Amino acid sequence: MSERGLGVVEREALDRARTRLVALRAEQYRLLEDIAELERLGVAQQTGDRATPRLLQDLSTLDLHEAKRLAEESADLAPRRSLLGEPLPPRLPVTATVYASGEIGPAHVVIIRRTMAHLERLETVSVEDWFAAERVLADDATRLPPRLLARVAARLILAFDSDGAAPPEGEDCRDELHVVRRRDGRLEFKGRLHDPVDGEVFLGAIDPLAEPFGPDDTRSLVRRRIDALKDIVSDSGRPGGLTDDATHPDDAADADADAADEDADEDALIPQPRRPAPVPAQRPGRALVTITMDLRWLQLATGHGTLDTGTPVDPATVRRWACDAEVVPVVLGAKSEPLDVGRLQRTVTDAIRRALNIRDGGCAFPGCDRPPRRCHAHHIRFWGHGGDTRLPNLVLLCRHHHQVIHHGHWTVQIVDGLPWFTPPSWIDPDRQPRPGGRPRVPL
Repeated sequence: MSERGLGVVEREALDRARTRLVALRAEQYRLLEDIAELERLGVAQQTGDRATPRLLQDLSTLDLHEAKRLAEESADLAPRRSLLGEPLPPRLPVTATVYASGEIGPAHVVIIRRTMAHLERLETVSVEDWFAAERVLADDATRLPPRLLARVAARLILAFDSDGAAPPEGEDCRDELHVVRRRDGRLEFKGRLHDPVDGEVFLGAIDPLAEPFGPDDTRSLVRRRIDALKDIVSDSGRPGGLTDDATHPDDAADADADAADEDADEDALIPQPRRPAPVPAQRPGRALVTITMDLRWLQLATGHGTLDTGTPVDPATVRRWACDAEVVPVVLGAKSEPLDVGRLQRTVTDAIRRALNIRDGGCAFPGCDRPPRRCHAHHIRFWGHGGDTRLPNLVLLCRHHHQVIHHGHWTVQIVDGLPWFTPPSWIDPDRQPRPGGRPRVPL
């Protein structure tokens, strides 16, 4: 810093600020000495606070975290006494000296203490190396701001620990996740991962899924991360997911073929069809109740095929044509499931879901590239308003754009078998429809 050209008044103001800054840092060290004296005299036990951090809270408006930090710094930087009452130097003597002279501040002390605690856990660091490292850090702290001192500390750790320090014994036992269910059904949770490797794995799974969907995605990072976590939890419950432990007799025979198919196409995020639950056996003494439903509309929908000329074709011929064209899983499903369940149920069948995956290729909203696994099947005409569960009334949407359609003013319709989206007037005054979807095969 150049002081040339400064007048007498300006130079005096600069000197006063420098003097007060040094005095402030020195007084902060004096506070650590006072805290060490309180600890030595056992004042906290006499006042009923039991611990010095609690006593510091009573003395001032400090958070417990800040009070604990001051007590720990006092133990490392203030002079000590042995069990016999003999005076001992501070645990970090060089750092204590430069702190007492006002040459470094609390931020420097935090970096030095954290680095020395890391080196202390390494078996490769001798006592001589440990004290030498403390001298290097304390000396550099008198010339560098905390940001640059942190870089020096990182290089020092790398020199002694190129492979990374192993986590302390029992570190995993300190990991925790607290979940509280409120009376209105809300869930509130918080947790921590102590192992840095576990933390990187967690963020490596969450953050790629928490990226913004596009320029229209105004959600905060906190909101995007919780949405990504919900996507992961939802995906784990799908067939083949982490929480799906259902096994079937014929799964073993197809295991090798399924594994080969999965390795060949990592992007084929289409769940396997759910097998119907077995019908429970009739218990003795109870009558079997039979429910009769009018399914003539289903017979009309699935009992024959229709050519462009309107000529009906028997199901066997349609099945053969579909098999030759290799579109059986799309037209009929792997188990010949219908692709139209009308008003029988709101949720889509596996066959309909596979057809949507192939038709839309993921989120169909214009510009979105989210894969099918992260998408919901949205009823264009809401099921509660009379909409059917069938392909012409369904479209794949990611969680964010599903909410945009429900709560915004975008509209969607199926034209010639493909979804088209119409924006609100404040986005496009002409409200020109935009094509959506990314079909993987021509339909």
